[in-house]
Amino acid sequence: MRKIYFLIFISICIFICQCSSPEPKKNTKIVEVETRNDKDTFQLLCQYWQLLDAENPTSKDIAFTNNDGILFESGIVFMTDSTLLENPAGEMAYGKFILNGNLIKADFDNGKKAEYKIDKLTKEGLALKRTENKHSSQLTYKATNTYWKNAKKSAFAKQNYQWVQKPAKPESDQEIKKRAKDCVQFYAYYFKGFADGGATKINFEGLPCCFNWYQGGISIQNEKKLDKKWKNCFYSEEQAFAARQILQDALVKKYDWDTTETNWVKQTAQVLQQIHDRM
Repeated sequence: MRKIYFLIFISICIFICQCSSPEPKKNTKIVEVETRNDKDTFQLLCQYWQLLDAENPTSKDIAFTNNDGILFESGIVFMTDSTLLENPAGEMAYGKFILNGNLIKADFDNGKKAEYKIDKLTKEGLALKRTENKHSSQLTYKATNTYWKNAKKSAFAKQNYQWVQKPAKPESDQEIKKRAKDCVQFYAYYFKGFADGGATKINFEGLPCCFNWYQGGISIQNEKKLDKKWKNCFYSEEQAFAARQILQDALVKKYDWDTTETNWVKQTAQVLQQIHDRM
């Protein structure tokens, strides 16, 4: 009889142990979560970051307005094809980067190299320690919540952002028109990046722009109030005014504004693309 009670007791103990022991599948799920987080880190990194603060900065980390009244802002863009652009609204430098854990190694097109250690990365901000030429700077950025899944359609991809480079000599009418058209394409991609990233605000600070933005409308700035940085994208003021007129004439045409779209950023991106395609 005692043997029967003893066997029953042993069976109950085994049953309890089985119920309280962790299942192997749970450990597998933990690994899967870590893998997803690694991917999310890259995706979260791939956006336009605007510089908020810098400790031990270099000259390129300092926002300033030059003698012509043109504003230069600091920031960085990481793209999904592992291209990066440092200071899209300032002293621009393109390069390629490799992300390994919390370390980013960058090789710039101008031959310079830099390492960025990620100290903090959230949806709101990014903290980097950049080491370049044995000089270290602590950089704090704010997120724009932009996202361009296809790097070729990133507003800041090299082929989409060449229009901001001031030409060394006067341009032909066709070249001026192309520069104006590329400007429209840039802003179509720019708006779409904010829409796809889920941004609630859109920021144009430091970027060359000749547009006025409204809910359900776009207009061109008056010649007297035309953005100085936008004018500086052209060989002369005269050629900048010619490009402005091209855009003014383009806006006279009728475009399909999606009145069912409640997000004005998405709505504007669609119309800008229409303007570009019909120029």
